[in-house]
Order: sequence, then C-alpha cells, then structure tokens
Amino acid sequence: MREKLAKYEQIRQDIIHKIESMEYRPNQVIPSENELCASYGVSRITVRKAIDELVHEGLLYRIKGKGSFVRDHGSEGLSRIYSFTEAILHQGKTPSKKLLSLKVEEADADIRRRMGLEEGEEVYVIKSIYYADGRPYCINTSILPRKLFPKLELFDFNHNSLYEVLKSFYQLSFTKARQILNATVGSSEIYGYLETEQNQPLLRINAASFCLYHDNETVFEIYESYILTDILSYYVEKYNT
Repeated sequence: MREKLAKYEQIRQDIIHKIESMEYRPNQVIPSENELCASYGVSRITVRKAIDELVHEGLLYRIKGKGSFVRDHGSEGLSRIYSFTEAILHQGKTPSKKLLSLKVEEADADIRRRMGLEEGEEVYVIKSIYYADGRPYCINTSILPRKLFPKLELFDFNHNSLYEVLKSFYQLSFTKARQILNATVGSSEIYGYLETEQNQPLLRINAASFCLYHDNETVFEIYESYILTDILSYYVEKYNT
C-alpha cells in the first residue's frame, strides 16, 4: 500500500504539474501564500515549506514584496552579456584596470528605492577605470549594499575582480542583470578620466545585477558605465535553439 504524501509534498507536486503544463508560465507570479492556503485548505507553514522546496530546486524564485515566480530555464544560456574584461580579450587586446576610489556612504533615497534598502543603511561606492592595451576606455561606478558584503573594503580591486571576490569569498549566487544602454556625451570629469576630447560620443550603461539572498532574488549591485565605442564595441552573443 502506497504511503500517503505529506500535504506540503502534494502541493509541491501540484505546482510542478502546473509549471510543466504551462498553467504557470516562466516569470509568472504564482498565487500568494494566502491564496494557496485557501485553495489547499492548509496552514501557511505547509504552503511555505512547499514553496521553499521549489525555490531550492530552482523551479521558483522570490522577489521581496512581490511574491514567488516561475524560473525561466528556457532562456538560460541563450544570451550572454560579456564583461568588460572578456570583451577586450575577445578583441585581442590586453585588459587592465585602476581603482579610483572605494567609499562607504549612507544610501540616498534613490539608491534605497532601487536596491530595497532601509533608511540609514550603507553602501559601497566603487569607481574604477578600465583599460585596453593601456588606453582608458571605460569609467564605471558600482554601488553595493554593505550589509551583504561586510569588509569588502579590505580587498585590493586593482588586482582582484569584484565579481570573482563576490563569488569566491561571499558565495554570491548571481542570477541576472538588467541593462539600459544609451548613446550620450559625458561631463568634463568623465572625458578627463578617459583622456579624450570633449563631446565624443559615449555609450552609457545603467544596470542592476541580481543574486539569490536567503532564497529571495535581490539587487546586489547597481552600476553606471561610460564607454568609448571606438575602443570597445559592446558585445552580446545570442544563441538559437
């Protein structure tokens, strides 16, 4: 005689069935915990256990304040955005970088809004210049929550990759990045760092990078980059299936 499944396992399997049947589609929010409690006639603890299992299995992800979503595995590996260093290497040039500053500041209202931080929380502000064959081509400012990466200021980012430190030391689980690209001109300060003429066209990237933190998808970095396009053509590789 088959052993009866625990309630949370029944819910887990039912959600999996709905994902496989496309009733719950990729990146769609599933019903809230309260709605699932009412639907299955169980406690919130039971529903939460089922969802926790699915998050750990990589079938769902959480966004704080918004709910649980179906992870889109179909797009994984279809598009790859290359880092600045990878893009320079792809062009057969030698990459290097220089750390201009690493400061700890209190997050302002805009940063708090974009990163889901509370008033009074601090962030790291890291400004760097990237070089190709010794020529500056990009100035980048990254902002990261201090609470996620304590003692980050102890690392030497002239010689260490920020993302490598985040992955190896802080066990960062990177999930995705959202980027907005615009053609623009820079300030006199930016042109000074890039050692180029005023009003030369630049590519500006405003981005947010996401990771899994306590099983919730969280913004761990926002950054702004100004790039000289005569040195670096921004490189994205897409694959067909």
